[in-house]
Amino acid sequence: MEFAVQSKIFYPSHGAGWIRSQKVITFGGEEKQYYEFQFINNALNISTPVDHIYDLGIRKVANPTAIRKSAAILKSKPSIKPNVKDFNELALILDELERSTDTDDFIKIIQYCNYEKKLRQKEGRLIPLSIQKHIKNAFLNIAGELAVSTDKSLDEAQKAIEKVTGLKDLF
Repeated sequence: MEFAVQSKIFYPSHGAGWIRSQKVITFGGEEKQYYEFQFINNALNISTPVDHIYDLGIRKVANPTAIRKSAAILKSKPSIKPNVKDFNELALILDELERSTDTDDFIKIIQYCNYEKKLRQKEGRLIPLSIQKHIKNAFLNIAGELAVSTDKSLDEAQKAIEKVTGLKDLF
């Protein structure tokens, strides 16, 4: 898989965006080629050595049809019970899934968190802020990738994902 300036990418822990430029940076007397990335979900621009792209799990964005198809699962299964003993184990699983680059893992985050929210609401317990944070991050990763892959705004992509999933006010 080749990357170049203007490639549409998904960067774990940063989300979807573009390679905006390639430059040479000298560090410690050594010159290296870097890509500079711009992300749709935040104003952060970062530079990464070209020869580390694959080590970091950076990939090209999925096609819009695949993203919508994955997200549509949430319409019929908005929540699934995670196979965990306690909340601490769930938190570890959610953190691991959040480091993924796979849209299906972001779907699992939303499903697991929705299950935990419903369970806690039913029991009259507080919903941890981390649950809301994980839902928001997963949703933004999905919507961000759709936005970049379709050249739409993040707001338009969020509305499209809400329409496909039937889920509103997730966070």
